[in-house]
Amino acid sequence: MPLITTERLLIRFVDDSDLDFIFEIVNSPGYIQFIGDNRVRSKEHAKAYIMNGPKTSYQQYGFGLFHVSLKSTGEAIGLAGLTKREYLSFPELGYALLPRYWGNGYAKEAAKAVVDWGYQQMNIKRIMALVKHDNPGSQSVLRSVGFKNVRDIAVPDEDEPMLLMG
Repeated sequence: MPLITTERLLIRFVDDSDLDFIFEIVNSPGYIQFIGDNRVRSKEHAKAYIMNGPKTSYQQYGFGLFHVSLKSTGEAIGLAGLTKREYLSFPELGYALLPRYWGNGYAKEAAKAVVDWGYQQMNIKRIMALVKHDNPGSQSVLRSVGFKNVRDIAVPDEDEPMLLMG
């Protein structure tokens, strides 16, 4: 059952039926380059990722990364949602699409839907995003949903500062 519906997308909680999809997306080159390597190397790792990532976040905060699929076909295309990092005082918008779906406006549609849901349904007061400086595509998506550059921020386990947008 969708949590959020947009013109072209269905957004729902990630569940154990998503093992193959999770395995594929977290091992895609763009995900590893711009988000990080979660070291998901097997279906067992994918199951642990779901349990320790999205499912734990849903229980702790009421939000997390959500499964994004095409309304027309039901095909899984990406993840989008809000996460909470220990070193930030606000939820962070995050999203990732499988590369074959880049360039169709899906990231913008999913990001906007998640931000609206966070403010309206979860009564969150401030949502921000961290993005690498060498990721102009993601910066463009964030700007298209109303985010602006705030400042550079040092992030644990990152060699270079990241751009904080909100």
